[in-house]
Order: sequence, then structure tokens, then C-alpha cells
Amino acid sequence: MHHNFSLWGGEQALPSPPKPFTLVQHNCLGSWDVFLSLFRSFTQLAHPPSIVALQDPPVYRGKLPSFNSLTVFSPPTSGGSKPRVAFYVYGFFLSTISLLPRFFGRGDVMALDLFTPNGFFNPSTTGFTIINSYSTKGRGSNTRSVPPDIIFPSSPLPTLTLRDLNIHHPTADPLRTFKEDEIATSTPYFDRATDLGFSLLNTPGVFTRFSMSLVGRPGVLDLAFACPLLSPYFAEWSDPLRSTGSDHIPILLRFEAPLFRAPPPTPNWVLSDWAAINTALKATLIAHPPPLPTTSSLDLWLSTNLGRVTSQFALHTPMKRVTFRSKPWWSELLSMLGKAYNSSLRSSKLDRFDASLLASATAARSAYFKAIKKAKRAHWSSFLA
Repeated sequence: MHHNFSLWGGEQALPSPPKPFTLVQHNCLGSWDVFLSLFRSFTQLAHPPSIVALQDPPVYRGKLPSFNSLTVFSPPTSGGSKPRVAFYVYGFFLSTISLLPRFFGRGDVMALDLFTPNGFFNPSTTGFTIINSYSTKGRGSNTRSVPPDIIFPSSPLPTLTLRDLNIHHPTADPLRTFKEDEIATSTPYFDRATDLGFSLLNTPGVFTRFSMSLVGRPGVLDLAFACPLLSPYFAEWSDPLRSTGSDHIPILLRFEAPLFRAPPPTPNWVLSDWAAINTALKATLIAHPPPLPTTSSLDLWLSTNLGRVTSQFALHTPMKRVTFRSKPWWSELLSMLGKAYNSSLRSSKLDRFDASLLASATAARSAYFKAIKKAKRAHWSSFLA
């Protein structure tokens, strides 16, 4: 079944990929309506995801839906069975990488090996593997159809594994009351992940499936794990997309180089109004602690009074305007030397035959760059101290 229409606001041309790598994971329940609702919800995002990983995608006469702006990859099947997992890769991303799909002789798990000479998160990370699996009950009561060693391989490449294994574990859902068979089923998978250093990317306790019946409990079934080589680049696990009609929520994963993330804003203590802070603190009334404190009442007393104190600092201290180009070793002296260098350089260009102007520009340049090297060296030394 082939449908040729755009899934991105009706436009055929897609925007160029953003620097972060984003991926959406979702269980479609085999529904065409859920599938369409998912892709149309991407208009809520600033950029469409690079890859969409589906569990239980819709299949019609042995084929998955396809679109002219995406390329679909799914495991081959036979004997009337249907693929239980699939990847949809947007054309704008596919044009920048080399891709090798890997199959395991079954329809419920597959992998994509991605390669690019420019690197995904930094120049040295030229390879990247994504494993997608959807597991059902195995032959035994406490087993699942996809074994742990396939989902969590020992690989030299950064590896992301996405799965809906229909298992429950305290690591992912710490507030759930577990049955013995649930622990017995999920423990081999989480033990394997721990042994190989895989990190759970989900926010623990945030449900990913809500039962459509009144008696079913919500659970954390849609899981994502990153190996140690990939974990440093993990930036966000979130559910910003609207409901698709599935009992599972769509999940957005974002990865990016740590150096590309804007550092958190920090107070600029140099510009603090300490006189105003001193006056405000003297006027701040601190309540007496509760006479017979309990854990909760003491915590409330401490939090309330600490907030009264810190609010005065926040009120009279501006925040630093931190950007991607901010440099912690920069100073006013460097700004002054930079202005002096640019001024002398402009003057020397007005009269290229004036030797004194040229010498002045050369001296200003030398002083400017020597000061930068000195500031960098001093900052690095203080960091190592």
C-alpha cells in the first residue's frame, strides 16, 4: 500500500537537519489511524525527528505504509507473519549518512547501523547503532520472545536500544507493586543491561502506557537504553507530542554533543548590589522552628526560610548572559585590548604607508593575543587545581 503525500505541513521540501539528533519511539497497535496521527503530530515540533522507530506498525497485505519523504526499513518475514518493528528515516537525514539495516531472522527485532565521515555528535563518532524490538510472551510463563543478548549486544559502536518487551521492573517504575513473575521476567534484561553498562534513558516512574480498560494499571513498557559510548550525548527523554489514539505515548529522544548545549545561567556575583542585599537580609524575618518538629514540618520550615534568604540574593543579583559563545576565561581587560587592536587595525588600513600606524597595530595585536593565551592558561590551571 503506497500513499504519496507529505507528512510535514503539506510541503514537499523538508528543513535541513538540526544539529541535535532526534528520534521518536511509538507503539502503533497495528493501527493505520494511530500511525497517521503520530506523523501529523510532528508539526508541533520545530524540526521533524531524524528517525521514527515503531513497534507494532500497521501492515496491509504484508507491506508497511510508505511515503515519498521517508524511507521505511523493516525485517523480512515469511509464512504470513508480519513485521513487528520498523524504522522510518526522513530523506533530509538519509542524504547525510550511510545506512545498513541488520536483521536477525525474525520479525520482532532489527537494527540500523548508521555511518557518517563527519561524525554524529563529534568528529570521532562516525558510527552509531539503533536496535528496535517488540517482544511478546515466550514459550515459558516468565520469558519473552526476544532474548536479552540480542537487545543488549556487546558492540564497539555507540548503541541505542529501543524496546517494548511488555515487562515491568522497579528501575523503570519504582512506585509499582510488583508480582513475583514480573520480577522474574524482567530481571534477566535489566541484569544484562547493567553488566554491559547500559543506562536507562526513561524518567523513572513516568508512565508510557495507559490501559484502555478501567481495571488495567498504567505502566512503563516503552524503554530506551544507551550504552556507555552513547550515554554522554544523551540530552532529553520527553513526551511533547499529543495523543495518537494508542494506549502508548509517543516518546522523543534527543542526543547532542555536550559542548553544543548552552550552559545553565549563573548569577553574576561581580554585579551584585551587596548593600541592598545586606539591608534586605537584616529586614528578613526568620520564623522559629516548630517546637515538636516532625520530618515534614522541619523540612517545610527549612525550605520556607531558605527561600526567604535566597530570594534576596536573586532579587539584587543579575544573571550572566550565557550563550554558546560564552567563555569563562573572558574578562573586561580582554575586551579593552580587543577594541584597541581593532581600532589600530582600522587606522593602519586608512594609510598603509604610515609605518608608525602599522607598528602600533602589530603591537596591539601581539598584546591582545598574548593576553588571551595567558587568560586561557590561568583558567585551565585553576580548573586543575
